[in-house]
Amino acid sequence: MKLILFYLNRIARLLKPIRIALIAFTFFALLLTAYSLLVRSAFTLNLLEPSIIVSLWGMLLLASTELFQQLPDPVLPQDSFLQRMLSHCKLLFFSFLALAVLFVSLLLVWLSLRLLLI
Repeated sequence: MKLILFYLNRIARLLKPIRIALIAFTFFALLLTAYSLLVRSAFTLNLLEPSIIVSLWGMLLLASTELFQQLPDPVLPQDSFLQRMLSHCKLLFFSFLALAVLFVSLLLVWLSLRLLLI
């Protein structure tokens, strides 16, 4: 589990410099999704599913970048009992977040491949 957290932290640090471009890209994808929902034509019907997938990818990357910038401090033996329990709870919380991000990423990969193969 710590390996997954380490990789997510590394990806978050790599994506931090391009965060503004990622925000703009996601905002454009969301605008395109809204346009596809509001205007009914053959072009927008074909564009709706890819724009939804792209906006979901952008939001997932932005959330992962913000969530996994700082990992919780490791548990130290000289800490008090309450500090160690708090550290373990934070690590458990981050582990659940990492599993959720991994699950959502796998779902988005599956949806993206399904969209490309149809």
